[in-house]
Amino acid sequence: MATGWMRRLRQVTGDGAGPAQRALEAVDAAKRASAAGDRETAKRLGETAVTALRSLVTSGVREAEPGLVRALLHQSEHLRESARHAEAVAAAEEAVALAWADPARPTSLALALATLAGQLLAAGRPADARETGREVLAVSGVQPDEALAQQLSTLASALAGAGEHEVALALSERSAGMWRVLAAGSDRLGRELTGHADRLYAAGRWADAIEFSAEAVAIHRSRAGESPDRLARVLGNYAIMLRRVGREQEALAAAAEAESLAGTPDGPA
Repeated sequence: MATGWMRRLRQVTGDGAGPAQRALEAVDAAKRASAAGDRETAKRLGETAVTALRSLVTSGVREAEPGLVRALLHQSEHLRESARHAEAVAAAEEAVALAWADPARPTSLALALATLAGQLLAAGRPADARETGREVLAVSGVQPDEALAQQLSTLASALAGAGEHEVALALSERSAGMWRVLAAGSDRLGRELTGHADRLYAAGRWADAIEFSAEAVAIHRSRAGESPDRLARVLGNYAIMLRRVGREQEALAAAAEAESLAGTPDGPA
């Protein structure tokens, strides 16, 4: 079913094979090409989509703006993958400017800002990335969204790696909260909780880190067909955290279980 903005766009530009529909199909094709490692095709298709949607917006078709935001963000990622960092930042900045103009779409704005923060960090601008990350956190009315949750998780990890632990932790917390809604009880939630536990541990919040790590262990242990090696890694992290606060017996038990699982053949897929 078409979203509200897509229905309005079709009313203006025509249904089916119109320029807007072709541009959005090019965005999806660019994503597939990028996932397959064909960066040149991804870049070409992305540029085609951006040009077509930008033309519609310039001609006054405001209903094309959400599609242009989406196309610009994908194009920004393609440019970053090609190490064209200044262009990646510029594309993300254009997406942010468009998203700011539509207060009815806060999730789109948060995604654009999070993408921009990642591009700024990749371009060697950690201070700007940190401040843009704070702008993400200030956006209100954001709903759980898989693309945004993934972007927040990626950005949190990258900022932590750059030493920006305070903003990284806040973004990680926001991401983990979204994944609780989007992927309750899943392997994905277990991985996100493990990552958030790492952020908490780095911040010296060891009791909170242990709580999240224990929850991640419980999720991975409860899943039928879970990879023993993955559970072993989660248990190993948990043991380190327990040892940090002096819970030696529990740490030894977790470490022993991890050791017993390491290298065990995977169960059924």
